[in-house]
Amino acid sequence: MDKKTVLVVDDSSTICAIINNELTEAGYEVITAKNGIEALSFIEWMDRLPDILTLDIDMPVMGGFEVCERLLEGRDAPNERRRKAARIPVIFVSANDTIENRRKGFQLEVIDFISKPFKRGDISRTVDKVLNPGKEFLGMRALVVDDSVGIRRMIHRLLRRNGIDVSEAEDGLQALQLVEQQHEKYDIVILDYHMPRMCGDELCRLLRQRDDMKQVPQIFVSSFDGRDSALDFFKAGASDYLRKPFIEEELQAKIQIHLRVKKYVNELEILNKKLEKSSVCDGLTGLYNRRYFRNELDNCFAKATRYNLELSCLFIDLDYFKRVNDTYGHAFGDLVLIQFAEILTKKIRPADIAARYGGEEFVVLLSVTGSSGAVGLAEEIRSLTSQHLFSDGVTRIHVDISIGVSSLQKDKPGNTDELVSFADKALYMAKKNGRNRVCQYGTWS
Repeated sequence: MDKKTVLVVDDSSTICAIINNELTEAGYEVITAKNGIEALSFIEWMDRLPDILTLDIDMPVMGGFEVCERLLEGRDAPNERRRKAARIPVIFVSANDTIENRRKGFQLEVIDFISKPFKRGDISRTVDKVLNPGKEFLGMRALVVDDSVGIRRMIHRLLRRNGIDVSEAEDGLQALQLVEQQHEKYDIVILDYHMPRMCGDELCRLLRQRDDMKQVPQIFVSSFDGRDSALDFFKAGASDYLRKPFIEEELQAKIQIHLRVKKYVNELEILNKKLEKSSVCDGLTGLYNRRYFRNELDNCFAKATRYNLELSCLFIDLDYFKRVNDTYGHAFGDLVLIQFAEILTKKIRPADIAARYGGEEFVVLLSVTGSSGAVGLAEEIRSLTSQHLFSDGVTRIHVDISIGVSSLQKDKPGNTDELVSFADKALYMAKKNGRNRVCQYGTWS
């Protein structure tokens, strides 16, 4: 793999040598230039563009600010190389460390600022952070809403350096359309106040009304400064506020604080979903458990009875399953149950409810399905199971199943217990008559 290249630009040969040694030890290829003109010349004629620039601000002939301005002039150029050069990350390394210089640098899309004199490791850590972003926020997504292309680009680059995926919108209306049409899950929104068509406060209020955006932090960035304006932002639902112009560290700090909280909220949501799933699902097969099935059965039975709809129940038992456990062990028996549950899940419809009723017994509730449709599906499940080779890579066996079928309109059960009981009795007859078969309730003498 090719080394990443750093172009170090400083009129001090001593500083160039120090940075060169540190980055070379860190595994980077280093090229040095003594002023901005020489740096731009290298960028124009190098076979491969550098991956990152370190720039002093104050240099003879051409300083760091002008280098940035020259590079950014090419971002919309027809020449592809100039467009790529405009996207090279820039780090300022300067003794002239002031808030004003940091703000000006950030407006010119400078991504970090190292103050001279710097300590050993400062340069390599900063370059690593840019070229090899940390994984803390990987997979998280941000929505940046601002009518200024330059501001969007600056924030975009900052977020991308933190491993965050970014969507952009030029005003509130476009942002709202993105949220509604793309169905993306966002972890943070950074928005301007004054924008055409829809301002930031209106967008903020509309997003807060959505269930999927209520817990998403929203940070306002605005040139307005004053207690009343800030209060308006928070009344609209803002989580934080930053005045333009701002320096990178200010926005970086706010983003990290809110994303860490959102990451914690996301983890809690995942945990809650797991807990919710564990309360209604069987831990081994992933099918619904008996308690959930009984609750849904009550609802479906009441609805089918009221509106005179079809409703059927399948009661399924794996034939000679005790023999499987005794012969091949319980671990292999568990594998058989898991693989059978997969067969069942693939065959039924999303609206149907399949549950592990206990041990090797399973039940399926088929909504808007009469007796003939239920029997037909049961035969398909039985056939697929008989053909399936249950295997752990060493042991390979075939397993058969027996199925009992009952239906609301045909069998006229008086309640939910009778619907299940009728299917259980039909299952008993299927096993009594030789197993590996489907039996419909009431079809025996």
